[in-house]
Amino acid sequence: MLTLHWFWVIFAVLAFNTAYAQSAHAPLSKGDRAYDKQQYKVAERNYRAAADREMGNPQALYNLGNTLYQQGNFEHAESRFLQASNNIKAPLQMADALHNLGDAFLKQRKYKDAVRAYEQSLRLRPADPGTKQNLQLAKKRLKEEEKKEQKKQQQNQQQQDKQSQNQDQKQDPKNQENKQQDKPGQPKQDQPGQAPQSQDEQQKKIAEKKLKKEEASRLLETAIGAEDRKNARKYRAADKQSKSKTSKKDW
Repeated sequence: MLTLHWFWVIFAVLAFNTAYAQSAHAPLSKGDRAYDKQQYKVAERNYRAAADREMGNPQALYNLGNTLYQQGNFEHAESRFLQASNNIKAPLQMADALHNLGDAFLKQRKYKDAVRAYEQSLRLRPADPGTKQNLQLAKKRLKEEEKKEQKKQQQNQQQQDKQSQNQDQKQDPKNQENKQQDKPGQPKQDQPGQAPQSQDEQQKKIAEKKLKKEEASRLLETAIGAEDRKNARKYRAADKQSKSKTSKKDW
């Protein structure tokens, strides 16, 4: 009885699995027919039903990813292709899933991820021309993106340096003084260390110079002896008398 009992349990499980598999097969077939007619919404609905009935079904996940991709839903297509690649056992089918995963990455401008997915696909199927072509395209886009990013960083750095330089110039008092001197219409200031002279100070200096000359003259007179001054007066008096006696000669 025990052996018979287990036989019926095993039979019931196998029958249930077969019915379950058949229930997943029906929506898969409907999804394929809708996909061929480019009825992607209908195909998506049937592939989702097949994936729900048979969890981890790689065919349902792969085809569901294709319908999402055709509708422009690249983010969700990416997740379905990734799930399919994790459940596929056959190398060629896995290469297809990785190729389509790379396409989903490429559409989202995830160029590094796209390059990685295409390279993984080529390891499984090295001679595939479509995957090679897409790999080269992803590498080209990746290089262009890196150049743009590098140029953007350089421009940001130059802008930061310029702002820093302007701040330093504003904080430098010498630079501000030079700017004030260079402004048109403004009189030039005296050199550092020389204070501007007022009119009173200038007159005071002129008076000091005059006093110095008079003082020098007095010093000169006092330096001459008394006898010399007396003889000099005699010479001047005699010279005056001789000039007065001399008459003009007529020709």
